[in-house]
This record gives sequence, structure tokens and C-alpha cells, in this order.
Amino acid sequence: MVKAFVHKEGTGPFACNTYVVGKIGGSCLVIDPGTTEDSLIHYIEKHYDKISGILLTHAHFDHIRGIDKLKKAFRDRDIPVYLHPLDRELLNDAEKNSSLMLGDNVRVNIDTVDIKDKEILPIRDFTVRVIHTPFHTKGSVCYLFDDDNALFTGDTLFEGSIGRHDLDTSEPEKIDESLKKLLPLRKTLVIYPGHGSMTTLEREKEHNPFLQGL
Repeated sequence: MVKAFVHKEGTGPFACNTYVVGKIGGSCLVIDPGTTEDSLIHYIEKHYDKISGILLTHAHFDHIRGIDKLKKAFRDRDIPVYLHPLDRELLNDAEKNSSLMLGDNVRVNIDTVDIKDKEILPIRDFTVRVIHTPFHTKGSVCYLFDDDNALFTGDTLFEGSIGRHDLDTSEPEKIDESLKKLLPLRKTLVIYPGHGSMTTLEREKEHNPFLQGL
């Protein structure tokens, strides 16, 4: 089961999607806790017995600003945070995580578990495959949940578009290389992006101009 939460305090491109994945009554995973709304915490407390992990698709401020509140709410539980090492420096750098450009100062001081391309994460009841897709940031990844027919793309792939590639740690020269990694995946996969609406890989292959011609 996948439940989405949108950060209501943000507007436009900074209204990031936060996702909770798991079978009701068991453990869950939280993907990109950009929301600081209490509704996320209340939902997890009501439906799950624990958080088995926090998965970050990358470390821009709008995807990490809720981590401290989430960890504090579940302070009696050791919650590992998974992040590609090339994005680790963004956690404590307000300029590189893009919060400074909005006059904010988001810094998250936590230890993270390194992940790598094609790795299957050993997280309790979950089977999660990491797909390293740098260009929005150097450490951007997508998370594939085969059992849930779900692909969490962060700011790599949106409905009809892709993420920005003009930021401090962007690598625009890797756009095509990264997007090509998604093309062989099952076309019926549901895409859960970091911003905007859900879509499917089939729909994006047919209509997304950044995937056409690859």
C-alpha cells in the first residue's frame, strides 16, 4: 500500500510528495519526508507498528525538511536513513540543498546508510532496488518496489517532464544516460514522483518528450 502526503506549507515546485509504503499493521518505509505536517506522524502511528527506514531519492531541502520531526516523534526507534553518498554533503549545506535561495536554512545532522546503483536494500519485509539516476543531483536515485508495482522517482521523472538540472550539484550531461535506465522496466509500473501527480511508465514513454527518442 502507498499513501501520499503533500507538504502544504510549500507552494509550486516546493510542495514535495512524501510517501509511506507498507502493509497495514506491519512496518513501513517513508520516502522523501519533505512534509512537516502532523498528519504524516498520526497516519503512521495509527496504521503501522514501526518505521523500518527512511529512503531519500536525493537531499534537496524540500525532500529532507521533515526528517528531524519524524525521528523525534519516533525517538524510541532507531530509524536508518538511506541516501546515495554523493548527496550526503547536501544535508548540512543550505546553499547546496537549495534552501538558502528561499531565505531558509534547512540543515539535517544525521548519519546515513550508503546505497549504490542496482543494490537490493535489505530492509525487513521489503524488496527495494536502487537505480542511480544522476542529473538533478549527483546522488539522485529511483527506488523500485517490484512487489508493489511502484517506482519512486524523486525529481528524476515527473508526469510529462523531468527535474531541474541547473542547480549547484546538477549534472545535465547525464540526463539521457540516467533516463535510459528506466526504459527497460515494466511499462505498467506506477510512477510516484517527488512533485506533481502519479503516472505510469507506459504513459511517460508515450508522451514525455524527455523519454521520446532515447
